[in-house]
Amino acid sequence: MRSELIVVVTIAAALLFPHSLFAHHSSAAYDTGKRVILKGTVKEWVYSNPHCFLILEVKGEGGELVVWTNETQAPSVIFPVGYRRDTFKFGQQVTVTVEPFKNGQPFGRILGAVFPDGKVLGPAVGPPPTAAAAPQP
Repeated sequence: MRSELIVVVTIAAALLFPHSLFAHHSSAAYDTGKRVILKGTVKEWVYSNPHCFLILEVKGEGGELVVWTNETQAPSVIFPVGYRRDTFKFGQQVTVTVEPFKNGQPFGRILGAVFPDGKVLGPAVGPPPTAAAAPQP
């Protein structure tokens, strides 16, 4: 009887867990068809699990300073495309392209970054594309 209860509880937990996992990784908050280019000053670069964050100070349309929080995936996901613990430094100027939040808040998902020296980094939202497609028969 006890082992049957453990099996039932385990199955119930397994059925419930994936739903919360998918909700956490949803892109529903982002305006995935829109791109915003932000030219700003690095305030902070948080390189840690489960997501990295780039905090930028950007001049708004009216000249006011707007603090943008920009998200990436975990270090293990963005490392292969060139993002490192020391990629962004406090006070550094950088231009990033982001998908913004749909609600207009200054929050985005990084699609690319360009540094004053011309260095370019690609999307920080997933693993890099494979080098070549599998051969077709």
